[in-house]
Amino acid sequence: MIRSFLVRKMPDGTERRESVGDGTIIGRTDDSGFVIDDSAASRRHAEIKVRGNSFYLCDLGSTNGTQVNGRRMLEADLHDGDLIAIGDTELRFETEEAADDVHPMATFVGTIIDGDSEMTVTSSGDRSEALFQAIYTVTNAIASNYEPCNLIDRILETTVEAIHAQRGALFLQKDGELSPCPVCGAVHAIRDGQLARSDMSEIRVSRTVAQRVLQGGESVLFQDADEGEFAAAESIVSLNLRSIICAPLRAKSGILGILYIDTDRASHAYTEDDMLLSSAVANSAGLAIENAHMHQELLEKQRMEQEIEFAWTIQEGFLVKDWPQDCAEFDVYGETRPAKVVGGDFYDFVRPLPGCVGILIGDVSGKGVPAALSMAQLLAQFRLCAQSCESPAKVLEALNEDLAKRSQRGMFCTLCYILLDLRTGQTLCANAGHHPVLHIQASGVGSFGEATGPPAGILPVAPWVDTDAELAHGDSVLLYTDGVAEARRVFTGSNTDTRSGEPDEYGLEGLYSIAERTRGLGPRELIDAINEDVLAYCAPEPPHDDCTMIAVRYLGSA
Repeated sequence: MIRSFLVRKMPDGTERRESVGDGTIIGRTDDSGFVIDDSAASRRHAEIKVRGNSFYLCDLGSTNGTQVNGRRMLEADLHDGDLIAIGDTELRFETEEAADDVHPMATFVGTIIDGDSEMTVTSSGDRSEALFQAIYTVTNAIASNYEPCNLIDRILETTVEAIHAQRGALFLQKDGELSPCPVCGAVHAIRDGQLARSDMSEIRVSRTVAQRVLQGGESVLFQDADEGEFAAAESIVSLNLRSIICAPLRAKSGILGILYIDTDRASHAYTEDDMLLSSAVANSAGLAIENAHMHQELLEKQRMEQEIEFAWTIQEGFLVKDWPQDCAEFDVYGETRPAKVVGGDFYDFVRPLPGCVGILIGDVSGKGVPAALSMAQLLAQFRLCAQSCESPAKVLEALNEDLAKRSQRGMFCTLCYILLDLRTGQTLCANAGHHPVLHIQASGVGSFGEATGPPAGILPVAPWVDTDAELAHGDSVLLYTDGVAEARRVFTGSNTDTRSGEPDEYGLEGLYSIAERTRGLGPRELIDAINEDVLAYCAPEPPHDDCTMIAVRYLGSA
């Protein structure tokens, strides 16, 4: 059996070699079997036909004529090495023997590039050198590209150009199925040199071939849908596909997806050399895409770290640092210990009236800079309201009105504010969806100030009311956020018996227990003891949320 080819030398020095058969049209139109971009060529310029084992060329009435070996011919027999000239385009006609028992069409070729990037070269002669040059050019073009979408476009452009493909697409995989680019949500594709980003439903490929590559990790070359093992595959038949290259995108983590190239042109058959190049590119592309995603994750991590640092700077700037010292009537202290992601916890201490102290604690929904900015605005508003309102509930109403007006995307805030009369020990408390106040007495530990309404920012008007309590000399009150009460631990061999039978969260039980064991300590020592107990409970991991507390110990009127 004799196979025939047309070879064209490209401007970059490489050669384009395509298999031709009976009835191959040479011309400028896209539906030509061998397309040439030459202004002197007619739309359907010439045709190569077969008579038994002989080949001949027939001019199809072209305007500028066809030359064979330097002579203008209307019809001419073709032999190996003959030169065909159409305008400025020169084509070399080649033939080669093929074994009769080998079916060059409809064949699947195994993996060319293995997981260790070792390649088996099946090309020979000048073509081998040109092939390696193309591989080097393509892989070098994508090696330092760390923007995922731009990288995928570059992979497609350089590969399609290198093998003169009609069309191609790059798919990633998710759970064994083809999926679009996770960055832009579309499939990157190219057809006749034009890049496009399309919906999955708009790109039709051979699922038979794609699944074989995804599952087996082989590079596949499929030729001629009319013969062979997969000729009856529904996806190939329905799409009228004549040649397919499909190569796995290999990475350290496994197969990321596929590089898929096909054609529906009868004589635009891809070769083993084309598959070798595509496989080499896909192998490099998989690592490049994986590196690009890792690079993007690193940038995102750096951005988040910068945001956390900025948020913490905002938060720290508004929290009280200078506590009253040596005050005969009370002792007060508060602090927040941020988790990995800074949240919206805050506290404040005010002296709105002579003989009174007020302490506030709150937690804005959300994380990072938005939460920190909302916290800063709430504290600024609170310090104004607290100076003119003797009712904690009225203070919450004013904060809620402001927050509800500017609240976006469902942002809200839990709040608890108590006002302590230093002359009598009488305490008023208003609670907007927050934990109750811990009351530490000589006789034991209890609580007061349950929430009487929802968090601020949810409703324009809410029914918060003041509840009262009375502190005795030496009593302490502790306000805390859910980062303390809901601190979780990871069960390991070292901590499974720490609190046998207790729930996964630190809970109010843990808080009551440590407060009971440390009765009589001042606010700072109390908060330090609770923080140490929470850390021990969560070990070896740190608490997942900010742990924020503020405490006041009532020492009586001077």
